[in-house]
Amino acid sequence: MGGTDKTSWLEGLEHDDEAAEGSASGGLYTESLEGGWTGKTAAGLSEDKTILSRGAQHDDRTQIAIGRSLDDDEAAAMDDPVTGWLVVVKGPGQGRSATIGAGLNTIGRSDEERISLPFGDMQISSRDHLRIIYDDESRSFMVIPGTGKNVSRIDGQIIAMPMPLLNYATIQLTKNTAVRFTAFCTESFDWADVATQAGTGKA
Repeated sequence: MGGTDKTSWLEGLEHDDEAAEGSASGGLYTESLEGGWTGKTAAGLSEDKTILSRGAQHDDRTQIAIGRSLDDDEAAAMDDPVTGWLVVVKGPGQGRSATIGAGLNTIGRSDEERISLPFGDMQISSRDHLRIIYDDESRSFMVIPGTGKNVSRIDGQIIAMPMPLLNYATIQLTKNTAVRFTAFCTESFDWADVATQAGTGKA
């Protein structure tokens, strides 16, 4: 990320919308290791030498830091906590919901998308139809255009640039499917509050 444009990382993601779902080539956000790497002192080596070993339970999902560094045990133990939901209010999958995590969430039909909506609406792109960000520092949500071919709207307005995502907003993903956004993390609550309470011993 060069320059001073803090939003440059949001741009330039491309995908093959016709690629087979579940293919390895589409894993845009699966480059890191769940649980990370932990240092283990090697037998027979001095104390300042370590070997890297993978945790007992792991997968390829990117680590999500909430509130504090992942070096913190409580933060590292938090496995992609829920920050909100999308509930299908119109179209295939009506009445079903999908969870929103911290940081960047991409929406698509593929079950490898962070917000997967595999309910049969083929107008939803397989990958990166739309993006939702939860920022734990500002405790706010934002919706951002993806690289999908079909236009999405929020409360009737075309999503052509980053826009605030307010609680109970309706997102028209396609002409067939609409979802309603419900926030779990708000100005009055964030998972960092729980980590802070755990660190101080307060209930």
